[in-house]
Amino acid sequence: MACIFHVIGKKDVGKTSVIEKVVKEVKKYGLKVAVIKHSHHKLDLSGKDTDRYRNSGSDYIIFQEGEYESVLFMPNVSSLSLINVLPADVVIIEGFSNIEIGKKYVINSVDEIENLSKQILNDVKNECKKEIRNLKLNGITTAITSDHPLLLTLYNLMTILGLRDVSSD
Repeated sequence: MACIFHVIGKKDVGKTSVIEKVVKEVKKYGLKVAVIKHSHHKLDLSGKDTDRYRNSGSDYIIFQEGEYESVLFMPNVSSLSLINVLPADVVIIEGFSNIEIGKKYVINSVDEIENLSKQILNDVKNECKKEIRNLKLNGITTAITSDHPLLLTLYNLMTILGLRDVSSD
């Protein structure tokens, strides 16, 4: 399971700056990082294609920008319910101040950005590592880490669902 860090604070106090600094440094440790951000603003602009697809009843919408960056819109699915599926070693959450999840850090002023970033990085160093999981595929046990995101996602889903063996005719 990923290490979860939760950054909260009022608007414009430096939450995003803290997370940005932490992500850049954590990547140097060879760990995979996921960030979940809560916002009161709608990402999908009204009248744009993805909004039109949602309004037409599509259950899932995948938007790809350019060659590699994709966004999966899953109406009626909370981002927090996906935490244990993410193929990441470290998950950083911004916002969701009304819930208790992971190790929580509160920032009150932009003057705290540097110190809070260092505190979270210290906690990452002490608490997080790249875990190796074993997944049996076609009778062969395969060691997987966050370096294999699709396999790790499959492993995480199987674990959540309590599946030990999957086969198809």
